[in-house]
Amino acid sequence: MAPLGNKQGFLFVEIHRMQCHNCGCRWWPPLPFASPKKRVTLSFEAYVINLMQFSTVEHVSKFLGVAWGTIKNIHKAYLQKEYQIPDLKSIRYIGVDEFSIKKGHEYMTIFINLESGEIIHAVEGKSIDSVSPFLLQLKEKAIQLKAIAMDMNAAYASAVKKHLPHVDVVFDRFHVVALLNTAIDDIRRDQQAKCNAVGLKVIKGMRFLLLSNYERLNPKKQDSLECLLEVNKPIATAHAMKEQIRLFWSKCSVEEGTKFLAWWIMDAVDSGVNELRKTGKTLLRHWKGLVNYFKHPISNGKTEGINNKIKTMKQQAYGFRDIEYFKLRLYNLHKVRYSFLR
Repeated sequence: MAPLGNKQGFLFVEIHRMQCHNCGCRWWPPLPFASPKKRVTLSFEAYVINLMQFSTVEHVSKFLGVAWGTIKNIHKAYLQKEYQIPDLKSIRYIGVDEFSIKKGHEYMTIFINLESGEIIHAVEGKSIDSVSPFLLQLKEKAIQLKAIAMDMNAAYASAVKKHLPHVDVVFDRFHVVALLNTAIDDIRRDQQAKCNAVGLKVIKGMRFLLLSNYERLNPKKQDSLECLLEVNKPIATAHAMKEQIRLFWSKCSVEEGTKFLAWWIMDAVDSGVNELRKTGKTLLRHWKGLVNYFKHPISNGKTEGINNKIKTMKQQAYGFRDIEYFKLRLYNLHKVRYSFLR
């Protein structure tokens, strides 16, 4: 039973199995204060569920002095009872992303209602075959769906194009900036190696300055960055183009965005810097999903935030062996009232 203050409570009950004199049927009499076939009372279950609203299984287990599995099973049964299949008819914008569930490149894909922040579906894997069944559900039920935000994952884009050709794909700006940052980092390492060969250390320790937004740097760091850019043309070119691409999302229409992106890609291809040339060609292959932003100004920001929350939840739980329970926790994540702390 539920603790009394900081004292554990126990209830000892002697139960006799019943038998019908007419048909010989045997049964255990129901107890009004406990669920069938459980060795805990309803009040204890309610107490555990309340604690789980702002704590973790491990902490509740230690606090009550009860086995971890008992707490998990109580919470799992509650989530199974509370879970409702989301209504897909009213959804307009969805975000999709993946995260690692185990070591060894095992992933799970989540679909999020970008307007409510609710995880509406989770599936193991990140291939076309993994996400196609849910996309077929969306095709049948999500009659108001307008666009899906995602990174430049070829499998996701291909699956949406195949099953939802009327829905626009919007490539997330975060991943475009990350693509440029990767290119700059590759250029920096290449230039650093060349400087090391002649005994120069001008680029050493500059990674943070190159990847940061220029206006967020203090004057001293801005001066240091400008000194570097003056003496290294490839890095200066890459940094300038990284800052320029951020202006893309400030354009006012599809036409303006398309024109800006076309000029940027041409500059990247003609820059003479191999890493920028590759980045420009990548954006050219995905240009339609990029300019769709001006039709549907959405991003995967909520999805990335939820992914960080999921990663911290996994760390605190030391992983999840029960995939069904893990998915139920994901579907309930938008209702959790406490903050995850690392």
